Amino acid sequence: MSSAPRLLLTPRLCDRCGACTTACPRDALKVGRTYLKVDWQRCDACGACARVCARRAIVLRDGPKVRGASGAGAQAAHPKPTPRKTTDTPRSVSAAKLREERATRSVPTPKGGERGGFQWTLLEAVAMLSVTFSAFTAKETAALLPAVSSMPSTLQVPVRVGMLALYYLVQVAVLIWLVRRRGSDPLSALGLRGQRASFGQTLGSVGLVVGGLVVTRLVTSLYAYVTRSFGLMPSATTDLTTMFGANASGLVLALAMVVVIGPLVEEAVFRGALLEGLMARFGPWPAIVVQALLFAAFHRSLWMLFPTFALGVALGWMAHTRSSLWPPIALHALYNAITVAAAFLVAGL
Repeated sequence: MSSAPRLLLTPRLCDRCGACTTACPRDALKVGRTYLKVDWQRCDACGACARVCARRAIVLRDGPKVRGASGAGAQAAHPKPTPRKTTDTPRSVSAAKLREERATRSVPTPKGGERGGFQWTLLEAVAMLSVTFSAFTAKETAALLPAVSSMPSTLQVPVRVGMLALYYLVQVAVLIWLVRRRGSDPLSALGLRGQRASFGQTLGSVGLVVGGLVVTRLVTSLYAYVTRSFGLMPSATTDLTTMFGANASGLVLALAMVVVIGPLVEEAVFRGALLEGLMARFGPWPAIVVQALLFAAFHRSLWMLFPTFALGVALGWMAHTRSSLWPPIALHALYNAITVAAAFLVAGL
C-alpha cells in the first residue's frame, strides 16, 4: 500500500523551463501549458526534479517514499536530499511579486507558443479573436446608423476615426487583461520586449522586412493586374480619402491610424495572441495558415482576399522565425504606407 505522494506540485509557479524533465532519471514528469503531471508508476521520489526546480513548483516533502523498497536499503539507494540555500520564490508569492520578478528577468523566447515566460493558450487565442470580431461588428454597425450617415461630412470624419480608435483600444485593453490576469508582462508576452538583438540579427530582420515587402507587393500588383484583365476588379473600392478626408489632415490621420496604430494592434492580436495560441496546440505551419485566413477575412475585401492572405502568411512566418513582433510590425506598416501614399496621390494631394 503506497502512502501519500512525496512531491508537492504547484503548477502556477512553473515557468516551463524543462529542467525537471531533464533531471528525472525515470522520465516520470510531464510539463504542460497549465499542468505538472507525475507518472507515479515510474516515480521513485528520488527528489532530482525538486532539487533543480528554481521556482519551487516541485517540492519534496518529508515522509515515506511512494514506491520501491523500504528500510535501510531504500534509504541508501535514495538518500534524503540535503537542504540548499536558495532565493527561490515561495509558494505563497503574490501575483504582483511574480509580475515584478518576470519583468526584471531576461528570459529567452522559445518557439511554440511561449514568450517571456508567458504561454498563450488556444482558449485565450479564441477569446481574443471573439473580442476582435465583436468590436469590429459593433464599429461597422455604428458607422451605418442614420445618426452617423446623416451627419455633415466635416463631422463624419472625426466620428469614424473615433470609432476606429475605440475599436483598437478595446483590443489592447483585453490583451493586457489576459496577460495581467496570469501575472505576466504584456510587452514580453506579445513579443514586444525580449533579449536585445545582436547587430547581425538586426541586419537579418531588416533584410527579411525589405524582402517580405517586395514579395507581398509583387503578389498584390500581379493579382490586381490579373483581376483587372479579366474584369473581376470591382468598380468601387474602399477609398482611404473617404474615410479620413482628402486633405492634409486626412493624410495625417491615415498615417496615424493605418500605418502606426493599425499594424501595431493587428500584429499584437493576430501574430501575438492568435498565432502563438494556435501554434502551441497545432504547430507552426497550421497556425500560420489559419491566422492568415482569419486575418484576410477580417479585412472584408473579397477581391483582395488572396493578397491579404499572402501578407498574413508572410507576417506569421516572420513573427515565428524572428521570435519578435517588431519585424512583422515593420513589414505591415510599410505595406500599409504604400497603400496610403497611393490613395492620396490619386486624390491629388
